[in-house]
Amino acid sequence: MKNRRSMMLACAAALVASTFSATPVYSAEKMRISLDTNPTHVRNRGVALFADQLKKRVGDKLDIEIYPSGQLFRDRDIPKALRQGAVEMAVPGTWQLDGVAPIAALQSMPMFYGVEGPTVHKVMDGALGELMNKRFEEKLRVKVPGKWFDLGAQHFFASDAAVNSYEDLKGRKIRYPGGTTNAARMTALGGTPILIPFPDLPGALNQGVVATVATTYESVWTSKLHEAGLKYSFEDTQYFGQYVPMIRKSWWDKQSKDIQKAILEAWDIAATAERANAADAQAAARANLIKAGMKAVNVSAADRTKARKLLMQTQPGLVDKLKIEKDVIDSAMKTLKAAGVEL
Repeated sequence: MKNRRSMMLACAAALVASTFSATPVYSAEKMRISLDTNPTHVRNRGVALFADQLKKRVGDKLDIEIYPSGQLFRDRDIPKALRQGAVEMAVPGTWQLDGVAPIAALQSMPMFYGVEGPTVHKVMDGALGELMNKRFEEKLRVKVPGKWFDLGAQHFFASDAAVNSYEDLKGRKIRYPGGTTNAARMTALGGTPILIPFPDLPGALNQGVVATVATTYESVWTSKLHEAGLKYSFEDTQYFGQYVPMIRKSWWDKQSKDIQKAILEAWDIAATAERANAADAQAAARANLIKAGMKAVNVSAADRTKARKLLMQTQPGLVDKLKIEKDVIDSAMKTLKAAGVEL
């Protein structure tokens, strides 16, 4: 009887021990995605679609968390955050990357000034874009899962006085989002570039730090920058902004082939939809802002071409400063000319 009781106690103790020491059979892999625009922005909505598509494919194998509005990091800090393992994925604008990957400045070079979205797609969705993705992957230790998201054409916006011509830009302090080429463009056009991260922009406008801003209609509308004072636009299409999807390489490499395949599939669906949504969003934002009282000045193709040729005089110096390979520049210029861009 005593032996039987001892055996029962031993079994109970073993059961309790196994209960507390056992590890779960399955634990979801965390996938944090950092964005510095607000949840209604077209980029955020595109990433939300990606997350939904990915969940349909992997179920609860990934714990996908989207952090908007710079809650984790601002885009300018993303390369470091990815490198240090502080986030698994982000979709920064190319203008935030030229400090660590100079080739990122390519689209904002003078040769792309005034070039509209369809032509940018024609140029960037081929061999040139593939080369840039490869450089990003090598330099930043990331995986680029597919084609880039669109933001759209960047223009000038002002709160204090209308910009009716390029002459009106001279002497203005102009907010820019980052990027050596963006600062150089504004300087060449006679302005003084002031670097202000997007989350800080409403405050800077309200405080009078700047009265002129380089951004897009969608960004103005979704962030209510017209309520912070912006009421004039100068539609010069400085460059067509795009966002580069980046997944931390160390995280990507440890995923199964099935999960990697699911990510690629989900991203392609999301990117295709996001590009169409971005075009619609820019058009809708422009219409909404004009309805709200914004005065728009459209810059003619001839005037944009004239400005591009003026800005092209600064390109050799920018290429040298950023140390972008000459063959990359030559390839881009050749492709742009083939697409009908006058350089």
